[in-house]
Amino acid sequence: MMHTEMVTAVAEGLKFIVVLVQNHGFASIGHLSEDIGSQRYGTKYRFRDSKSNNHETGDLLPIDLATNAESLGMNVIRIAETPNAIADLSAAMKVAKTHPTATLIHINSDPLLYAPGGEAWWEVPIPEISTLESTQKAFANYKEARKVQKKYLGKGSVERN
Repeated sequence: MMHTEMVTAVAEGLKFIVVLVQNHGFASIGHLSEDIGSQRYGTKYRFRDSKSNNHETGDLLPIDLATNAESLGMNVIRIAETPNAIADLSAAMKVAKTHPTATLIHINSDPLLYAPGGEAWWEVPIPEISTLESTQKAFANYKEARKVQKKYLGKGSVERN
């Protein structure tokens, strides 16, 4: 969802609820990047660390997406980072349902926690030649996964009922 949809909803007085899970980067792509041997490179919202000259270890950027939503005219409910955050999220959803207009619920998450597995395999080709041990291992795993891949289109595909 883009900010323009939020602005339109506010302007039109439409009610909807957005749950924004702030993981300070691209956690899903970071996980994929890690799986293919690329160590989550470039998937974190961080300042450049002058000592290491990269964006992987610097401090978090001070991006406040909840405040951005407020500036667009949305009601915002912030969930504190506590052990009760999930229960608080459930309670916030109940409160948001009582608001007559657009509401955003903001909750922080750990970008290194993986989402539950879906038993699917995302075929992303891995470099065949690399000096990185993680990439070499990922390529070996990729070759094994290709052996059991089900083909649904083209020559040799599995017929569907």
